[in-house]
Formats: sequence, structure tokens, C-alpha cells
Amino acid sequence: MADKITEVREHILGGLESGELAGGDKLPGAREFSERIGVSLAIVQSAFTSLVREGILESVSRSGTFVRHDWRERILPGSFVSFRRFWPNLIGEFREAIPGIEPLNSFEKGMFEVRATLDVQQNRDEYLDLAGLFDAEYPEKGCFFEAPFKNFRTVDGRLFGIPLIFSPRVFCYNPELLARLGCPEPHSGWNFDEFLDDVRILRRSLPPNRIFNWSNYSFFWINFIFRAGGSIIDGGKVMIDHPRTLAGIFCVKALYEALGVRELKVGWDYAEHFNAGECAFLFAAREEVDFNARCRWKNVPMPLIPGGADLTAQATDLLCIRRHNGDIELAGKMVRTMLSETFQDRLGELRYGIPIRKTSAINSFDANDPRDLLFLSEMTKISAGYNIDSPEISNLISNGVCEILYNGADPIEVTTELGNVLRSVLRLRAFTPKAVRKNLQDKEREVVCAGAAGEFSAV
Repeated sequence: MADKITEVREHILGGLESGELAGGDKLPGAREFSERIGVSLAIVQSAFTSLVREGILESVSRSGTFVRHDWRERILPGSFVSFRRFWPNLIGEFREAIPGIEPLNSFEKGMFEVRATLDVQQNRDEYLDLAGLFDAEYPEKGCFFEAPFKNFRTVDGRLFGIPLIFSPRVFCYNPELLARLGCPEPHSGWNFDEFLDDVRILRRSLPPNRIFNWSNYSFFWINFIFRAGGSIIDGGKVMIDHPRTLAGIFCVKALYEALGVRELKVGWDYAEHFNAGECAFLFAAREEVDFNARCRWKNVPMPLIPGGADLTAQATDLLCIRRHNGDIELAGKMVRTMLSETFQDRLGELRYGIPIRKTSAINSFDANDPRDLLFLSEMTKISAGYNIDSPEISNLISNGVCEILYNGADPIEVTTELGNVLRSVLRLRAFTPKAVRKNLQDKEREVVCAGAAGEFSAV
């Protein structure tokens, strides 16, 4: 019976996923529905009841059963959701290994999720500590790359996301288009001024959105800050107004001015147009490139910034599990499966990022493709050190940078203001009343004295 109920649920959820059902739509009566799909009335009523209880459907007395307008916001038991359709589709290939999982594309959140670097860091409090599950499933961790985990653990060892894949970011370019427009090809070791010169040449013939995939999102401009040797917060120390951070922000500002960007980026599938040979540069991680594209692109490392560091922002796709997940057994199966050799080898076969399992990663690189080998040589030159632990702080910083890029605000004034605000926030977060501090100090002294007395009595 449970399987039949699941079948009816999946039929309704499939309608939501495909767009056949929308918020506000009325479902056929339970009897009509049961006849339509060939299951018993009791089964349909049980499935309806479960979806009403979970907030997908709404039962209105004497009117019928309707799809709720806010159904996308619900979190279903066993649901798997990601920011890319790639992941639910891949999980679909492994459902036999993880029965009970429900890959979904149209819901905003799931009980199990794959999220990106900053998204996971700033929403860490929403996710379960996976350290225990990881240790239980894989007590020996030598088969995994260690460095990509670094910025997804708290100081007390809580693991709020498990990296499944990671990647550096590199500059891809269309050599044919550059040659046609009189722009020299970039080279390994090139610098930021050379890149700006290329942008100015291309700007004579192309609009900004055909030259470079610029973005106002943090994952874009943080690369220039890291490349300049700066950071936002480092080891609890605010660095947003540090000279090296400012140098990176000035580079982004100069790039926007050279491109002639005057507004926030609008929806546009840049990678698709780049792959078709219509765009000049693509700044991308390994999972974002198409090695079989019509455009025979090449790639080089990100241009260097004098006095900076040879780093780019680590692109990471991480497994996260919601705190209120009650199915620890299913959670263990998810961790076991997604880190397994079979699953990781499949990621390597698809060349989707760099698998976190070492053998899967090494076997995934094409030794005859210099474009792929660049990702291999750059894979250790990455940082996920945003060190931002809340959406509020993330939005504050992002808005400040956008104020500089789009409204012409002075970078020094804005970063000074941001630095002062961040220092105040970090200080007040750690606030402890003096009376409490005194009690703690008194208790510490009592413990020390008791220990000393015990030592003397033992003598």
C-alpha cells in the first residue's frame, strides 16, 4: 500500500515539476482521480492527506482539493534539491542505492541539498553537523582531498557541508573571435592591465555581455580580492578595508568602467553563447565549461594582480542536510553513496568539477587536452575563505561593493564604513555581561584552587 501511495504522490509532484499543475489549481475529486490513474480510492485519499499535511495541497470544505500557492517553499521528507538541475538528474541514476530519496527541481529547499560555497557558509546554521556521519561512513579519509573541506568546518569541528566536487576558476577565450577583432591572445602569466587592454580593444566592436561574464554576485568579485592578496574576514580579523582588499576592488571597478557596465546584470545564459562562438571570454570553473562545444576555446590562468596572490575563489558543490531531518539512516546512505567510488567516478566521467575522491579526480583528467590540464595545475591555488557566516553580513558586504560598482561611491569611504560595521558586529556578537564574566572567572579560580588542594592532600 505504501508503494501505491508513493506512486500517487509522485504523480502529483511530477505534475508540479513539469508545470502541468500550478498554485491555485484544483485537483479532480479523489474518486475521479483514482479512476483516472487506476488505484483505489483509499490510496488516493491517503496520498492527498499526506500532501495536505506537508503543505503542498489544501483541502477546502465543500470546494475540493487545491494546490497551495506557496508549495515551492515546502520541505518534503526525503526531498533532494540543488541549485543546478545536474544534481537531481544524477541522483536519479542512483535511486536504487538510496531508496526513499526524492530528487526535485522545482522546490526551493529540500531535506537534502547540494549548494554552492558561499550559500553554504552564510546559511551554516540551517544545516546538520555531518562530522559524525562522515566519520561513521568513512573513518579513513585518505582517499579524499583534504584542503577543500577547510572552510566548511567551525572552530569546534562542526562540519556543515561535505564537498562533493571543487574547482579553480580560469579564463577561457575564443581565439578565432579575438583574432578577427585584432585582439592578442592572452598567455600564462599575463597581468590585469593586459586584460584591461584586451577589453578596451574588444569594446570597439562588442557590447559588454559579449566580452566577459561579469557579475555583481560575491562569487565573481571575490576572485579579484583574493587575487590581489586581500580578503573579507581572516581569522576573525576584519580585512574588508585592508589595502590589498582595496586593490582587488579597484580592479573590479576598473573592469566595469572598461566594459562600460551601467546596470545590474540581467538574465542571460552567457556560457551558452560563449560555447556557440559568440563571446570573447568566459571566466569559469571546470563544471561550467563544455569541452565539446562548437567554439574551440582555449584557456589561461586568471590574470595576475601585482603584489597579490596566485589564487582564485574555490568553486564547490557541497552536500548539506537540514537540521530538522529525522531520517538519520537515509542521511547516512546519502553520505555513503555520494562519496562512493562509483558515484565519484561518474562525476569524473562527466568531467563535472573535480571529484573530491582522489582517484576519481585524477582519472577524470584528459592528458591530451591542455585545457583540462590547466584545471589540474590550478587546482591547489584556490581559497574558499569568504568567512561570512550569515546572510545579513553577506548582503551588507555585497550591497557595499555594488554601491561602488554601480553608483560610483568612493571605494575607500565604503570599505572604511563596512570595516567599522563588521568590527562592531563581531565585537557585540561576543558580548558577555561583566557579572557573567566575573562568575566564570570565579569558577575557574575555584577549579584551580580545588585542584591545588587535592594535590597537597595527596602529598
